[in-house]
Amino acid sequence: MLYKEKARLGDLEKRIFSPIINKLSDVLKYSKGEKTETVSAFLDNLCEKLQQDLVIPRDSLEVILFKNTASADQFSAFIEQFIPDLEKQVLSKFEKLEIELKLPKLAVKPQDEIFKRVFGCGKQCPFCTVPCEAGAPAHDEHFASVHRPKGLGAYRWNKTRILVSDICSSSVASNNTFRCSETKGEFHPYKDYRKFFPDWLIQPDLSIKASDYWKFVFKEFNHQFAKEFDALPADLPEDWGEITKEQALEGLKEAFRLKSKTG
Repeated sequence: MLYKEKARLGDLEKRIFSPIINKLSDVLKYSKGEKTETVSAFLDNLCEKLQQDLVIPRDSLEVILFKNTASADQFSAFIEQFIPDLEKQVLSKFEKLEIELKLPKLAVKPQDEIFKRVFGCGKQCPFCTVPCEAGAPAHDEHFASVHRPKGLGAYRWNKTRILVSDICSSSVASNNTFRCSETKGEFHPYKDYRKFFPDWLIQPDLSIKASDYWKFVFKEFNHQFAKEFDALPADLPEDWGEITKEQALEGLKEAFRLKSKTG
């Protein structure tokens, strides 16, 4: 798996870097017809044409000009001759670097983009605290494909103070009621939740179940959650106790569509 991930990253690096090398070759060929008189003028022209693709520090060019004794044509021919070796050296260096060392050097951090994708806009479900999954920066409604057991959001049954194991999708399809600060402590049907949380869309569906990951988390830390929320531990279904750590992780991958491809 690690080999395949490195191979895919290497292919991506090559697809990004090779067009820049090709553009450099094209610029050199084009520059031959411009009859540049000095190496300094040649480098200025080269930097101007490549400024959208490469950041070339001016200090490094000053060193080249100080040591260079060739004409502009000779200097251009030398660079053109060196390009194939340059491409091999750079790609070889990329291949040897670990992914952890590459990520901090990127202008756009993949880990940050993944974080935005997973956590969306940062708004959380008012019942189970699952993050909104809407990826667009601006959206009218918050949503989540699968909600968590509401006990993880500190919801407990009023009379018994036992944490709730139901998920929001089943609650808004039921005749159960809720109360919170938004309702000023008064009970209202879950079906009317949009009167108080109009920007959240929770699909009513009794068939949707919590993911194995959150079932596992709840059953493993049931007593800790109860203590944290000043409640009593939830009465969890027996089959939740049979969920293994491996099944929980598979459930997490499935929830975020991270299943490994075979072949």
